[in-house]
Amino acid sequence: MKFLLILSFAILLSACAAPQFNASPLKYSGSQIVVIKDNDTREGFLQSMKSWLAQNKYDFAVSEDGSKHDHKKVTLEYEGHWGWDLALYLKDAEIKAYSDGQRIGEASYKVPYTANPNKFSVASERIASMMDLLFGKKSVQEANSEIRSSKK
Repeated sequence: MKFLLILSFAILLSACAAPQFNASPLKYSGSQIVVIKDNDTREGFLQSMKSWLAQNKYDFAVSEDGSKHDHKKVTLEYEGHWGWDLALYLKDAEIKAYSDGQRIGEASYKVPYTANPNKFSVASERIASMMDLLFGKKSVQEANSEIRSSKK
């Protein structure tokens, strides 16, 4: 009986797990960025990244999927996946930054398999938070705290 109670409690806790960000911010003081388009990711992801870069006054260009990195500029690669659970939501995503052929930063977002309603959000806001994390404008703790207090 105790085992069943403990198992039920563990399942209940896992069902309440919130979405989570992780990041290793890049150390970058320049402003030239190349974003490599990912044809397998919804177009809105790229639009959100472009909007963030423009709002933050970065000089950027978009290259086609499969393009080689420009070693003189920071290159961003991204990937996003959506899920369906009564509504469409951003399930997991990652943005990686490269310079001189080396990864210099990354940000990720993941929604565990959960009943937590915080997974239903405005994807562009989550992508903007990933960019804030990647460029060191926000800490992982701040971003995760915002998710947990989100009512969206």
